[in-house]
Amino acid sequence: MTLRQPKYLTLAIRFAALGIFLLVWDLAVRLGWIDPLFLATPLDTLEHLVPVAEHAAPDLAITVTTFLSAFAAGVIVALAIGFAIGISHYSRRMLLPLLALGVTIPKVTLLPLFILWFGIAQTPVIVFGALSGFFPMVINVMTAGGEVKPNQVLLAKAMGFGPLQIFRKVTLPAMLPVLVSGLFYACNASMMGVFIVELALARHGLGAVVHDLAVTFQTADMYAAVLLTASITAAVNMALWYAARYFGRWRY
Repeated sequence: MTLRQPKYLTLAIRFAALGIFLLVWDLAVRLGWIDPLFLATPLDTLEHLVPVAEHAAPDLAITVTTFLSAFAAGVIVALAIGFAIGISHYSRRMLLPLLALGVTIPKVTLLPLFILWFGIAQTPVIVFGALSGFFPMVINVMTAGGEVKPNQVLLAKAMGFGPLQIFRKVTLPAMLPVLVSGLFYACNASMMGVFIVELALARHGLGAVVHDLAVTFQTADMYAAVLLTASITAAVNMALWYAARYFGRWRY
């Protein structure tokens, strides 16, 4: 019983901090410390959540579809390039400078180029989201290659394993924890990229909904739309987090 007390104490502190934050937030608006035109109370936000979700259901579907397409495209390309860099010395020398350049350049500065090349339809949203998720994933793929111990590969060869068996039973289990962590970061980056472009120029999607609600000063509805977006992102992150914990057991 005593071993579980620190865990419950940590949870209690977290919930207490969250409750204090929400209480101060609510009082700040109700007592007039902050203009309600710019900040909605937590209760008003929750009251508008279901109506906003029903009204924005088509935009929600567009955002989720766009995010999944961008996330999948970025991860697949990152896996292909990351494995190519890990296998071939020449590809490493050729691609590493380009990857270093891509990591250092702020992706938002490339947004005007995407508009020029792809227009203002859904294509730039997918491309920007894929590019945003590509770089965190490819870095983790390259890092995952260092998790494979040479003595493990040597032992597998001594036991008569072929290349496919070595990859399936040695290489992949060693790389999976880092790869899943890469998926976690790529998911956040892709969702952020999709939302940024929708917020800036898209006519559909949750980002466009938030933009329209903001410019028309529908504050409670806007906060509800932001909460809806955050809930979706949190759900995906939690799923990837549990996947990372599950595959993390394969390290040892």
